[in-house]
Amino acid sequence: MGASNLFDPVWDFEGSREEGGPTTRAVRLGAQAGAERLGASLYELESGAMASPLHFHHGAEEILFVIAGEPTLRTGTGADDERVLATGEIVSFPPGREGTHQILNRAAGPARVLVCSTNDLPEVAEQVETGLTVVLTSEYDRLYKNGVDIA
Repeated sequence: MGASNLFDPVWDFEGSREEGGPTTRAVRLGAQAGAERLGASLYELESGAMASPLHFHHGAEEILFVIAGEPTLRTGTGADDERVLATGEIVSFPPGREGTHQILNRAAGPARVLVCSTNDLPEVAEQVETGLTVVLTSEYDRLYKNGVDIA
């Protein structure tokens, strides 16, 4: 059994999607704690940053806890498909298209969210706006676009 700390994490990732852009920090707390069938990832989003593209999972169920700040939840591509979440709010995402979601930070201050999920592999996730399909296995992650292996 490993150990990690929700309030003082050692980040696995710290960077930006574009050069000079807002920083996203992420850590797989579940893996650090030794979990195998449960995932728990903490994200810290500077203003303008995102946790991931708009996506849904075919098998995984997820639940999100807002630890700090006021992140924005997108559940689709329309103007009515987003809302600001409050600190302490909890939202779940079922598998399938009805669980489509994206977390980003449009607020002026930073936001932290904890996303917990089932972690049974293999798993398939689809990114709604990019057209990418991600296949996750215990050995590797693969990206597909229009059925063509791109990574």
